[in-house]
Amino acid sequence: MIVFFTLMTLLVFKPVDDIVIKDQWLRPSAEKMATALYLTIENKSDEPDTLYSVKSGISDRIEIHETYSSGDLMGMREIGSIVIEAGEEEILEPGGKHIMVMKLKRDVKYGDEIQFILFFRRAGELSITAEAKK
Repeated sequence: MIVFFTLMTLLVFKPVDDIVIKDQWLRPSAEKMATALYLTIENKSDEPDTLYSVKSGISDRIEIHETYSSGDLMGMREIGSIVIEAGEEEILEPGGKHIMVMKLKRDVKYGDEIQFILFFRRAGELSITAEAKK
């Protein structure tokens, strides 16, 4: 009987490690300025998932961005969300997709560890810590 309930629990409740965050870091920056959060999102599930929001106590304005080029011009723009396909990973890195953290509430110095909450449509909320480094 115990084995039956254990198996049923495993079938009903999905493991929360379908989305794995790794290699997270952000650039040091000064209060009231901006920085960027970089990381790798691995989707180990059989379904796509979408990162649609990020929150942190370090800033009230955090956006998901991409770097783009148009002719001779380069810039950044908000993209709102990132879809991570099933069994794939999405690398957020300098010169590509990234998370802009604007109007910092305090200085972020080398070695500081900053907490973030990532919001996914399927996986829900994931808390991470990112270290400030180059």
